[in-house]
Amino acid sequence: MVMAPLLDVQNIGISFGGLKAVDGLSLSLGQGQLHGLIGPNGAGKTTCFNLLTGVYCADTGSITLGGQDLLGLKPFQITAAGMARTFQNIRLFPHLSVLDNVKVACHLRTKQTLAGAILRSRFVKDEEREIEQRCLNMLRRFDLVDRAHVAAGSLPYGDQRRLEIARALATQPKVLLLDEPAAGMNPREKIALKDLIRGVLSDFGVAVLLIEHDMGVVMGLCEHITVLDHGTVIATGSPGEIQSNEKVIEAYLGTAAEG
Repeated sequence: MVMAPLLDVQNIGISFGGLKAVDGLSLSLGQGQLHGLIGPNGAGKTTCFNLLTGVYCADTGSITLGGQDLLGLKPFQITAAGMARTFQNIRLFPHLSVLDNVKVACHLRTKQTLAGAILRSRFVKDEEREIEQRCLNMLRRFDLVDRAHVAAGSLPYGDQRRLEIARALATQPKVLLLDEPAAGMNPREKIALKDLIRGVLSDFGVAVLLIEHDMGVVMGLCEHITVLDHGTVIATGSPGEIQSNEKVIEAYLGTAAEG
Protein backbone atom coordinates (compact mmCIF):
# COMPACT_ATOMS: atom_id res chain seq x y z
CA MET A 1 0.00 0.00 0.00
CA VAL A 2 1.32 3.44 -0.98
CA MET A 3 1.48 5.85 1.95
CA ALA A 4 -0.17 9.24 1.46
CA PRO A 5 2.35 12.12 1.63
CA LEU A 6 2.54 14.15 4.82
CA LEU A 7 2.61 17.43 2.88
CA ASP A 8 0.86 17.39 -0.49
CA VAL A 9 1.02 20.49 -2.69
CA GLN A 10 -0.82 20.32 -6.00
CA ASN A 11 -0.75 22.92 -8.77
CA ILE A 12 -0.58 26.01 -6.54
CA GLY A 13 -0.20 29.42 -8.10
CA ILE A 14 -0.54 33.10 -7.38
CA SER A 15 -0.46 36.29 -9.44
CA PHE A 16 0.31 39.84 -8.39
CA GLY A 17 -1.41 42.11 -10.88
CA GLY A 18 -0.66 40.56 -14.24
CA LEU A 19 2.52 38.81 -13.07
CA LYS A 20 2.41 35.08 -12.25
CA ALA A 21 4.78 34.80 -9.31
CA VAL A 22 4.19 31.04 -8.90
CA ASP A 23 2.46 28.91 -11.51
CA GLY A 24 1.51 25.25 -11.12
CA LEU A 25 3.88 24.17 -8.34
CA SER A 26 3.41 20.60 -7.11
CA LEU A 27 5.51 18.69 -4.59
CA SER A 28 5.08 16.23 -1.76
CA LEU A 29 6.99 15.24 1.38
CA GLY A 30 6.81 12.17 3.53
CA GLN A 31 7.80 11.97 7.19
CA GLY A 32 11.56 12.25 7.65
CA GLN A 33 12.21 13.41 4.08
CA LEU A 34 14.38 16.38 3.14
CA HIS A 35 13.34 18.15 -0.06
CA GLY A 36 15.22 21.07 -1.63
CA LEU A 37 13.56 23.99 -3.42
CA ILE A 38 16.10 25.93 -5.47
CA GLY A 39 16.25 28.43 -8.32
CA PRO A 40 17.85 31.72 -9.36
CA ASN A 41 17.06 34.96 -7.54
CA GLY A 42 13.45 35.96 -8.15
CA ALA A 43 12.38 32.44 -9.10
CA GLY A 44 9.50 32.45 -6.57
CA LYS A 45 10.94 30.28 -3.80
CA THR A 46 10.07 32.48 -0.81
CA THR A 47 6.68 33.21 -2.39
CA CYS A 48 6.08 29.44 -2.26
CA PHE A 49 6.89 29.42 1.46
CA ASN A 50 4.50 32.33 1.95
CA LEU A 51 1.77 30.35 0.16
CA LEU A 52 2.40 27.25 2.27
CA THR A 53 2.31 29.19 5.54
CA GLY A 54 -0.73 31.37 4.84
CA VAL A 55 1.05 34.69 4.36
CA TYR A 56 -0.45 34.62 0.86
CA CYS A 57 -3.55 32.71 -0.23
CA ALA A 58 -3.09 30.69 -3.41
CA ASP A 59 -5.21 31.58 -6.44
CA THR A 60 -5.12 27.97 -7.66
CA GLY A 61 -4.34 24.51 -6.41
CA SER A 62 -4.46 22.72 -3.07
CA ILE A 63 -2.26 22.32 0.03
CA THR A 64 -2.89 19.55 2.54
CA LEU A 65 -0.92 18.58 5.65
CA GLY A 66 -1.68 15.18 7.08
CA GLY A 67 -4.90 15.22 5.08
CA GLN A 68 -5.99 18.63 6.45
CA ASP A 69 -6.77 21.34 3.90
CA LEU A 70 -4.68 24.42 4.64
CA LEU A 71 -6.01 26.80 1.99
CA GLY A 72 -7.61 29.87 3.54
CA LEU A 73 -6.17 29.28 7.00
CA LYS A 74 -4.29 32.05 8.81
CA PRO A 75 -0.56 31.64 9.55
CA PHE A 76 -1.12 30.82 13.25
CA GLN A 77 -3.69 28.17 12.28
CA ILE A 78 -1.24 26.59 9.84
CA THR A 79 1.44 26.57 12.54
CA ALA A 80 -1.03 24.87 14.89
CA ALA A 81 -1.79 22.31 12.15
CA GLY A 82 1.90 21.37 12.14
CA MET A 83 3.91 23.56 9.76
CA ALA A 84 6.64 25.88 11.06
CA ARG A 85 9.22 28.00 9.27
CA THR A 86 12.33 30.08 9.56
CA PHE A 87 13.00 33.21 7.51
CA GLN A 88 15.62 34.36 5.03
CA ASN A 89 16.11 37.42 7.25
CA ILE A 90 16.25 36.30 10.88
CA ARG A 91 13.09 37.24 12.77
CA LEU A 92 13.85 36.63 16.41
CA PHE A 93 12.61 38.83 19.23
CA PRO A 94 16.03 40.47 19.74
CA HIS A 95 15.32 42.09 23.11
CA LEU A 96 13.84 38.94 24.66
CA SER A 97 16.13 36.33 26.15
CA VAL A 98 17.12 33.24 24.20
CA LEU A 99 14.91 31.17 26.54
CA ASP A 100 11.90 33.45 26.15
CA ASN A 101 12.16 33.28 22.34
CA VAL A 102 11.63 29.53 22.57
CA LYS A 103 8.95 29.83 25.27
CA VAL A 104 6.86 32.04 22.98
CA ALA A 105 6.67 29.20 20.47
CA CYS A 106 5.68 26.65 23.13
CA HIS A 107 2.66 28.69 24.17
CA LEU A 108 0.98 27.76 20.88
CA ARG A 109 0.06 24.42 22.47
CA THR A 110 -0.68 25.42 26.07
CA LYS A 111 -3.94 24.29 27.68
CA GLN A 112 -4.32 27.10 30.21
CA THR A 113 -7.39 29.32 30.14
CA LEU A 114 -7.50 33.11 30.44
CA ALA A 115 -9.02 32.85 33.92
CA GLY A 116 -6.35 30.39 35.01
CA ALA A 117 -3.58 32.65 33.71
CA ILE A 118 -4.99 35.66 35.56
CA LEU A 119 -5.52 33.76 38.82
CA ARG A 120 -2.20 31.90 38.49
CA SER A 121 -3.79 28.52 39.16
CA ARG A 122 -1.70 25.52 40.15
CA PHE A 123 -2.29 24.01 36.71
CA VAL A 124 -0.90 27.14 35.03
CA LYS A 125 2.19 27.16 37.26
CA ASP A 126 2.83 23.45 36.63
CA GLU A 127 2.43 23.91 32.90
CA GLU A 128 4.80 26.88 32.86
CA ARG A 129 7.43 24.88 34.74
CA GLU A 130 7.03 22.06 32.22
CA ILE A 131 7.39 24.52 29.31
CA GLU A 132 10.55 26.03 30.81
CA GLN A 133 12.14 22.61 31.24
CA ARG A 134 11.17 21.60 27.71
CA CYS A 135 12.66 24.82 26.34
CA LEU A 136 15.89 24.37 28.29
CA ASN A 137 16.16 20.85 26.89
CA MET A 138 15.67 22.25 23.39
CA LEU A 139 18.39 24.85 23.96
CA ARG A 140 20.68 22.14 25.30
CA ARG A 141 20.10 20.16 22.11
CA PHE A 142 21.15 23.22 20.09
CA ASP A 143 24.16 24.08 22.30
CA LEU A 144 22.55 27.33 23.46
CA VAL A 145 21.59 26.51 27.05
CA ASP A 146 24.55 28.39 28.51
CA ARG A 147 23.16 31.57 26.91
CA ALA A 148 19.53 30.98 27.85
CA HIS A 149 19.23 34.28 29.71
CA VAL A 150 21.08 36.62 27.35
CA ALA A 151 19.27 38.77 24.78
CA ALA A 152 18.72 36.90 21.53
CA GLY A 153 19.95 39.88 19.51
CA SER A 154 23.37 39.68 21.19
CA LEU A 155 24.09 36.17 19.88
CA PRO A 156 26.57 35.65 17.04
CA TYR A 157 24.92 35.28 13.65
CA GLY A 158 25.25 31.50 13.39
CA ASP A 159 23.79 31.05 16.88
CA GLN A 160 20.82 33.24 15.95
CA ARG A 161 20.18 30.94 13.00
CA ARG A 162 20.24 27.92 15.31
CA LEU A 163 17.93 29.65 17.78
CA GLU A 164 15.42 30.37 15.02
CA ILE A 165 15.37 26.67 14.08
CA ALA A 166 14.98 25.71 17.76
CA ARG A 167 12.08 28.13 18.14
CA ALA A 168 10.34 26.69 15.07
CA LEU A 169 10.77 23.15 16.41
CA ALA A 170 9.29 24.21 19.76
CA THR A 171 5.90 24.50 18.02
CA GLN A 172 6.10 20.70 17.54
CA PRO A 173 5.75 20.76 13.75
CA LYS A 174 5.26 17.89 11.33
CA VAL A 175 6.91 19.87 8.52
CA LEU A 176 9.72 22.40 8.95
CA LEU A 177 10.39 25.00 6.25
CA LEU A 178 13.92 26.42 6.24
CA ASP A 179 14.42 29.58 4.17
CA GLU A 180 18.13 29.96 3.34
CA PRO A 181 19.47 28.84 6.73
CA ALA A 182 23.08 28.99 5.47
CA ALA A 183 22.84 32.62 4.32
CA GLY A 184 25.66 34.69 5.82
CA MET A 185 27.45 31.70 7.33
CA ASN A 186 31.14 30.95 6.94
CA PRO A 187 32.33 27.52 5.67
CA ARG A 188 32.78 26.10 9.19
CA GLU A 189 29.28 27.22 10.22
CA LYS A 190 27.81 25.64 7.06
CA ILE A 191 29.36 22.27 7.91
CA ALA A 192 27.88 22.51 11.41
CA LEU A 193 24.51 23.52 9.93
CA LYS A 194 24.39 20.42 7.72
CA ASP A 195 25.08 18.22 10.74
CA LEU A 196 22.38 20.10 12.68
CA ILE A 197 19.75 19.59 9.96
CA ARG A 198 20.57 15.88 9.73
CA GLY A 199 20.14 15.70 13.51
CA VAL A 200 16.78 17.48 13.29
CA LEU A 201 15.55 14.88 10.81
CA SER A 202 16.60 11.95 12.96
CA ASP A 203 15.70 13.37 16.39
CA PHE A 204 12.44 15.20 15.72
CA GLY A 205 10.86 13.04 13.00
CA VAL A 206 9.87 16.02 10.87
CA ALA A 207 9.90 16.48 7.11
CA VAL A 208 12.05 19.40 5.94
CA LEU A 209 11.57 21.64 2.91
CA LEU A 210 14.74 23.64 2.32
CA ILE A 211 15.35 26.79 0.27
CA GLU A 212 19.05 27.38 -0.15
CA HIS A 213 21.41 29.12 -2.60
CA ASP A 214 24.52 27.29 -1.43
CA MET A 215 24.65 24.27 -3.75
CA GLY A 216 27.15 22.50 -1.49
CA VAL A 217 24.57 22.53 1.30
CA VAL A 218 21.70 21.50 -1.00
CA MET A 219 23.53 18.68 -2.77
CA GLY A 220 25.01 17.42 0.49
CA LEU A 221 21.66 17.20 2.27
CA CYS A 222 18.66 16.79 -0.01
CA GLU A 223 17.30 13.51 -1.30
CA HIS A 224 15.03 15.18 -3.83
CA ILE A 225 15.12 18.66 -5.39
CA THR A 226 12.60 20.87 -7.18
CA VAL A 227 13.93 23.71 -9.33
CA LEU A 228 11.93 26.88 -9.99
CA ASP A 229 12.56 29.52 -12.63
CA HIS A 230 10.24 32.52 -13.08
CA GLY A 231 7.67 30.83 -10.85
CA THR A 232 7.43 27.54 -12.76
CA VAL A 233 8.98 24.14 -12.11
CA ILE A 234 11.68 23.39 -14.68
CA ALA A 235 13.10 20.20 -13.11
CA THR A 236 12.68 17.69 -10.30
CA GLY A 237 14.90 14.82 -9.32
CA SER A 238 17.85 13.59 -7.30
CA PRO A 239 20.89 15.83 -6.76
CA GLY A 240 22.75 14.00 -9.55
CA GLU A 241 19.87 14.46 -11.99
CA ILE A 242 19.55 18.15 -11.15
CA GLN A 243 23.27 18.84 -11.57
CA SER A 244 23.23 17.47 -15.12
CA ASN A 245 19.87 18.93 -16.19
CA GLU A 246 20.31 21.31 -19.16
CA LYS A 247 17.35 23.50 -18.22
CA VAL A 248 18.77 24.00 -14.74
CA ILE A 249 22.22 24.85 -16.07
CA GLU A 250 20.67 27.34 -18.50
CA ALA A 251 18.55 28.96 -15.75
CA TYR A 252 21.61 29.52 -13.56
CA LEU A 253 24.25 30.28 -16.17
CA GLY A 254 22.28 31.56 -19.17
CA THR A 255 22.44 30.34 -22.77
CA ALA A 256 25.51 30.30 -24.94
CA ALA A 257 24.03 33.18 -26.96
CA GLU A 258 23.63 35.27 -23.81
CA GLY A 259 27.20 34.47 -22.87
